[in-house]
Amino acid sequence: MNTKPHCTLDRPVVVLATAAMVLVGGCSVPTVQQYPTSTSSSAPRPTLKYSLDAFTTCVEIQQKVPDLPLPLAPQVSKSATRFVSTCEFTTSTGTGPYITFQAQAFGNEEDSVGFHSGAELAKTAFGAPSSSGTEKETKINLGSEARWPDRGVGVGCKLEVLDENAVMMFTYSSGKKDNDARSEQCRESAREVTRKIFAAVQPG
Repeated sequence: MNTKPHCTLDRPVVVLATAAMVLVGGCSVPTVQQYPTSTSSSAPRPTLKYSLDAFTTCVEIQQKVPDLPLPLAPQVSKSATRFVSTCEFTTSTGTGPYITFQAQAFGNEEDSVGFHSGAELAKTAFGAPSSSGTEKETKINLGSEARWPDRGVGVGCKLEVLDENAVMMFTYSSGKKDNDARSEQCRESAREVTRKIFAAVQPG
């Protein structure tokens, strides 16, 4: 007479303890597929170049670039994953030049889709289309990309720079009646301002 225990393995093996008991009883157990545990919450996060909590203020920029006019009251907004600051530098007489610097810094973010680095979010924001078209800037050599986002249709020359997890917009207008936002003279003044402010906001 066969005295070996009869094993029924038609049902999925769910509990490890059950599998162990079956093995002791002398029955072979089908291999249970192991699925990797998600490590998204514990994986190292990319380091942010620009901190959302310690971005250079408008006053600090003017202190580092003293030939800039004094800044007006800054406009600042901040959330857990984004920092936006707008600085306006202009003379007390209101005759120009008019210089505006806007910075958007992005933090790492995780949502239902997955993980997004601050650099990835900044690149997406930088790549947003402009209604008037864009033109790549090749002379300034700052950040990873630079462009003229409005091709000179505004009142000033606007130069946009992507640098890791930040998008920066620099706007320059001489304040003169003959200011031409499409001229190379205006653009070269915008480049000069951009170089100075960009250097001023670099993390220490």
